[in-house]
Amino acid sequence: MDFYKQKDFGQLISAPFIFFGKEFKTLVSGLLVFIGPFILTEYILINRFHFQPAESISAQLQNLGNSNFTGTLFIMLLISFFQNVMLYTYISAYIKTLSHEGFGNVKIQQIWSEMKQIYWPNAGGLFLGSIIIVIGFFLIFFPGIYLAVALYPLFAIIVFEEKGVLQSISRSFELIKGNWWLAFGLIIIMGIILITLVAVLTFFFQYLYGFIAGGTSLFVLNNVTNSLLDVFSSLFFISTPIFLYGHLIAKKEQPELVNKIAEISDNNEDSTDEETQLSDDTEKSDENRFMNDNDNDRFKPKF
Repeated sequence: MDFYKQKDFGQLISAPFIFFGKEFKTLVSGLLVFIGPFILTEYILINRFHFQPAESISAQLQNLGNSNFTGTLFIMLLISFFQNVMLYTYISAYIKTLSHEGFGNVKIQQIWSEMKQIYWPNAGGLFLGSIIIVIGFFLIFFPGIYLAVALYPLFAIIVFEEKGVLQSISRSFELIKGNWWLAFGLIIIMGIILITLVAVLTFFFQYLYGFIAGGTSLFVLNNVTNSLLDVFSSLFFISTPIFLYGHLIAKKEQPELVNKIAEISDNNEDSTDEETQLSDDTEKSDENRFMNDNDNDRFKPKF
C-alpha cells in the first residue's frame, strides 16, 4: 500500500471505501472484538434503566432529578467517550499497520500491539481537541469551524509520528496550513455521502423491522442497528483524515524523495569508505614495496 502518495480529491474520497472493501473481513472482526463490548454495555444499560422509546423528551428531562437516572446517563456518556477513543485508536492503528504490511497482510495481533501504545494519547487528543473546538464555537461560531478543520488530522499525527497531544495539535495546524479548504471540502462531501447512506439504510431496516417485530423488540432492534450504523459511518469519517495525512506528508515533505536522498547518501558514504580503504591499501602496498629488503640492498654502496 502506497500510503505516502499525493492524491487528487476523488482519490481521497474513495480511499476509505477501498480500504473498507479490501480489508472487510479483518476490519469487521476487529470491530467486533474492540467495539462490540461497548455497544453491548450500552444496550444493557438502556434496558436496565428503562430508556423507553415511548417516553417523551420532557419525561426524560424530568428524570434528571432521579439520581439513578442521572448517574446512568453520566456512565453512558463516559462509555460513549471511551468507545469513540477505541474506535479512533483501532482505525488509525489499523491503517498504520496496513501502510507497512499492505492489503491482506494485517493481523489483529499486530493492530492490538499498536493500539496499546496509542490509546491514552488518543484519549487525551479527543478530550483536549473537543474542548478547543467547543470553545471556538462559543467564539461567534466560525472559529469553531476553523479549529475543527485545522485539527482534522490530529489523530493521524498522534499515531504515525508518536508525538504528544500538544505537539500533535501544533503539527496539525502546520500541515493544514495552505490546505484548509481541501480538508473542509473532504469533511463536507464525506458528511453528505455518509448522512445519505445512513438515512437510506435506516429507512430500509425500519421498514423491514416493521414486518417482523413490534414494541420493545422493535426498539431494541432499532437501537442495535443505529449503533452499528454509527460505528460503520464513523469508520469512513475517521479514516478519511488519516489518508489526508498521508497526502499532506507526500505533498509537503516528500518522504519518497527524502528516502531516496538518504539512500543515495548512504551509497555515497559506502563508496567513499571503499575508496578510502582502497587508497589506504595502495599506500601500504607502496610502503611495503619501498621497505622491501631487496629494494634496500640496491641502494647500498658496493665495495
